[in-house]
Amino acid sequence: MCLEKKPVKCNIWSIAVCDVETWTVRKVDQKYLENVEMWYWKMIENIIWTDRVRNEEVLRRVKEERNIVHTVNRRN
Repeated sequence: MCLEKKPVKCNIWSIAVCDVETWTVRKVDQKYLENVEMWYWKMIENIIWTDRVRNEEVLRRVKEERNIVHTVNRRN
């Protein structure tokens, strides 16, 4: 699992938060970033929407916390 996390954090997150220094982060943008983050973790875990797995359960499975919004706010 650790090997699967590294590409997500290095490659995919860098694309998702590209040019974040110039963004004006609104509530809608924060929600979008959280959704993208959860989508990536579900994709890694091979969880489909019909499984009805809550986001907290997905984060527990990958042993992560929601970080992308904090990263964006730290870079602004």
